[in-house]
Order: sequence, then structure tokens, then C-alpha cells
Amino acid sequence: MAEASDGQVWFATDNGLAWIDPNRLHHNPLPPPVYLHAVEVDGRPFLPGALLQLPVGAQQLRIAYAALSLSIPERVRFRYRLEGVDQSWQDASTRREASYTNLRPGHYRFRVLAANEDGVWNTQGAAMEIQIPPPFYLTSWFLTLCVLVGAGLLWLIYLRRLRVMEARLQARLAERHLERERIARELHDTLLQGIQSLILRFQAAIEKLPVKEPARIAMEGALERADDVLSEGRDRVQGLRAAAAPVSDFPQALASVGADLMHDAAPNFQMRVEGTQRPLDPLVHDEMFGIGREALINAFNHAQAGTVTLELHYGAKALRLCISDDGSGIATEVLAAGVRPGHWGLAGMRERAARIGATLAFRNGVATGTEVELQVPAKIAYRPAVAGWRGWFGRMGKDQ
Repeated sequence: MAEASDGQVWFATDNGLAWIDPNRLHHNPLPPPVYLHAVEVDGRPFLPGALLQLPVGAQQLRIAYAALSLSIPERVRFRYRLEGVDQSWQDASTRREASYTNLRPGHYRFRVLAANEDGVWNTQGAAMEIQIPPPFYLTSWFLTLCVLVGAGLLWLIYLRRLRVMEARLQARLAERHLERERIARELHDTLLQGIQSLILRFQAAIEKLPVKEPARIAMEGALERADDVLSEGRDRVQGLRAAAAPVSDFPQALASVGADLMHDAAPNFQMRVEGTQRPLDPLVHDEMFGIGREALINAFNHAQAGTVTLELHYGAKALRLCISDDGSGIATEVLAAGVRPGHWGLAGMRERAARIGATLAFRNGVATGTEVELQVPAKIAYRPAVAGWRGWFGRMGKDQ
């Protein structure tokens, strides 16, 4: 092969010499137009268009494309890209088909470019939007439904757990009250009856002594103290034997205590209930009832009051119980110490309040009397409401 002075290129062939004039070679400056002419999904033909909606669960996608070139069509080259799958352009050379499998549900865009035999690219190419819908179990409404159903099941499990815990707590409370009844019977039949018998014997012995005998005066003082101890013991036995009222009848239970304590010479009893009555947590009910009963007994038996008032307020933030009287009040040293020497009523009330996370305060009135105030946070005091599910859930709880 040799180049002549006029620019022609000569080369030898089997048939003799041949030459080419580079200045007379044809150059194609036109980019070939590109179009999509066939789409096949899982062996089924689809018409290509601006948007191709594939069926749910489509597995295999085949796209056929072509470019128009009248000079040397077999030398047209292609490259394509499926946006959402391919990170870069795929060189297809002269291949006129693109295939994809196992496409996930979503939105894609297929683009194809072509270049003629001289490497002039059609940068605009052809494009088609592809939409693959998700199966029903991947749709937003189904996932939302699953979340709601799951939340509902968790709520039912939570409610069922509450019912089981409540049943166990009620069983423990019942056992506790039975044990109280047993202890109260034993105390009454043994200790209190024995003390009463001793008091009567000492009283009979005192009657044999002269009235002004110093020993008689001392023994009479001791017997008065013994009567106080016996009275306090009876109060404790009464508290132990107090039947547990239904949780929903807490105000009525306190009213019954006040009614039982009233007699001819007793103070007047007043009771006020404010707010909407709500079911109480069983433990809160039991401990508050014990505190309220103890405060009422103290007010009726020791305050020398004319009126005893009980206020019960069902608040949004707290349950408040206040028992006040117009009696002689509590000694300052007892308020400061928090207990009365030799007596355990105030200490027991504080222990009950601590068990339910409540605040308990003892105060003397501005003029006269004593005020006992108990506050329990609402989130502790009130039993969770299960309206709407309660009937069905209650049956589930009973099946346990």
C-alpha cells in the first residue's frame, strides 16, 4: 500500500492494483433516528408507548429497538439504560434488544441511543416510562392495614394481660381479707377477751379497797389506761374484719364506715363527692379504704369533735380524700414526730400511702380540728378503661 502525490492510496489485490481517493469518500453526518418497536413481558406482546403499565408479578421484560440508517444499517451501534436498575449506559454494539428479569415493583425509565456507521450519535434517542405495580401485600393500604391489625392485636394482648393481672390481684386481696378475718377472730377470742376478763377481775379487787387508798387510786388509773388499750384493740379488730367493698363502690364503703361509727353521742357526719366516679385500681382501693377508715375512727373516737367531714374528689390529675373535724386537733409534738407514742395508727396510714405512691398529710385546722389529706396520682389511682373491648376481653380473661 502506498500514497501517491495527489493523495490517492494505492494497494495491491489478487486482481491487480486498486486505489482509493480519500477526498471522495462519503461521510454520513446525520444521527440515525431511534424508535422502540416491540415489548414482550413474560412472553406476552405489549405495544410500546410513552408509559408501559406492566402486570403485577411480571418476571421477564424484553424491549426491541431499531434505528433508521439508509447507508450501512448493519453498522449502526446502540447503547441503552434502564434508569432505576442500570448505574451506567450499557453498550449493546449492534444488538437490537434489551432484556431484564426479576424487576422489583416501582417506576423505571428505559432509554436507548444509536450511532451511525461514522460514529455520529443520536443523543436524544427514544425513551419509555415503565410502571410495575406491587402485589397487594406490598401496597401501602395493605401495609397500613397490617400495622393497624398488629397494633390491635398488641392492644388486645395488653388488655388481656391487664385482666389476668387484675384477677390475680383480686385473688391476693381476697386471701388477704380472709387472713385478716382469721387474725381478727383469734385476737377477739383470745387476747381481747382475756384482757376484758383481767379488767373485770382487777375492777372487782379494787372495789374491796378503801376509796382513798393510794393503791386504789393508782390501780384505777391503770384500769383507765387498760380500757383505752382495749378500746384501741377493738378498733383494730374492727378494721381487720372490715369487709372489702366492691371497687366501684368506694364512696359507699366510706359512707358505711361513717354510718357505723355514729351513735347518740357521736359527732355529725357529712360526706361530699365531687367529679365523675371512676373505678379504682384494686390495691389503691384497699389501701385508701384502710386509710380513710382509720382517719374516721380517730376523728369519731378521739377528736372530741362536733362534726366530721369527708370529701372525696375524682380529679383528672389526682384522686383526693380529705377527712376533717372541728375537734381538739393533734398535739404539736405528735405532728412533728409523725407518730403518737405507743400508737401505730398514724404510722400504719403512712405505710399504706407509701405502698400506692400517694402523699399523706396531717394538719391542724386554722381555728380547731384536724385535717387528714390523701392524694393519689390519677395514673395510679384509676383502673384503665377498656370500653368497647371489655365484654369480649372479659370472656377471654375468664377462660384463663
